[in-house]
Amino acid sequence: MKRYRDPLFAPEKRKHPVLIFCLLLFVLLFSVTLIFNHINNSRVNLIQQRVTITNLPSSLENYRILHISDLHGLFFGAHQERIAATLDSARYHIVCITGDVTDENGNPDALLALIDLFPDTPVYFITGDEDPDPILAVPHGSESPKADYILQAEARGAIYLDSPQKITVGKSTLWLCPEWIYSLDLNVSESALQKRYAELKEEAPSPERDAALLAVEYQLDQMDRIRDARREILETDTHIALTHHPLQMSAMENLNEWTASDNESYVRSVSLVLAGHYVGGQWRLPWFGALRAPVSSGLGNAGGWLPEDEKVMGLSSFLGIPQYISPGLGTSRAIDLPGIRLFNTPAVTVLTLTGKLTY
Repeated sequence: MKRYRDPLFAPEKRKHPVLIFCLLLFVLLFSVTLIFNHINNSRVNLIQQRVTITNLPSSLENYRILHISDLHGLFFGAHQERIAATLDSARYHIVCITGDVTDENGNPDALLALIDLFPDTPVYFITGDEDPDPILAVPHGSESPKADYILQAEARGAIYLDSPQKITVGKSTLWLCPEWIYSLDLNVSESALQKRYAELKEEAPSPERDAALLAVEYQLDQMDRIRDARREILETDTHIALTHHPLQMSAMENLNEWTASDNESYVRSVSLVLAGHYVGGQWRLPWFGALRAPVSSGLGNAGGWLPEDEKVMGLSSFLGIPQYISPGLGTSRAIDLPGIRLFNTPAVTVLTLTGKLTY
């Protein structure tokens, strides 16, 4: 006769209340963290930073620069009103934007809305590695070699910084320059461009040839503007270099060597470098700081795991040249991490220049 186990006498299954409690607690904490992080990422911090500039003219004492970087096409409100609210009581003389301004599709709408926040303040901007090419040598439906998003930003009153821009403050002169200008040999560059121009003039007209010719003509005009500025620049002038990628020690050494050179084809003297790109590490760990920096940062073959914070954001100094790296507003595809900011509030910075020592 076949026998069956009587369920009435089956052993009772053991329960694990501690494990269940721990799992529920983990889910709760994870959910709270995600909610907090979402709220945190939708607001914008304002950082106030004083920067000591050696031999700063008295006219530029307390001169203020609003530094913004890595917007990446994000909106903080339909018309960037949360950025406007953050800046409501802030005071600054100019705005400098250090690249990665469009979204991943090259859409500049967020940048244009940002520019509209400053109708009475000069806005200067450069592009970043995740922006579309600013100058096009191929047919693109425009009589200008500039990309459409550059033209749209300029139409809103912003200045695309592709050559030195002079700002007069009292009896002093401040120059804003894209960083690559300081390592540019004008004589060599002009010679190469003139050769390319002559080659293109020999080709039969076509949309492709005409577009390439427009781009070279633009670059030759750019060289002229740089040379004209170089003739006007004085050793006593103050220089602010804008770069998307922060400069590492080797780049600073080259910059120092080039700008001290007797070769008159180089622009001289750098007083301050403004940079972006790292978005504060994107993911930041409490008590540790940035989790990772991009491989391009030169912080190690592993891509810069747990880099020193001063190499990722904030103020540092190399060879006596101060560099400020913006924490940024968006997220970067250059960092191999999910595209959210973690424990990393978006931020903009007002930099106040001073000739006094700061601690």
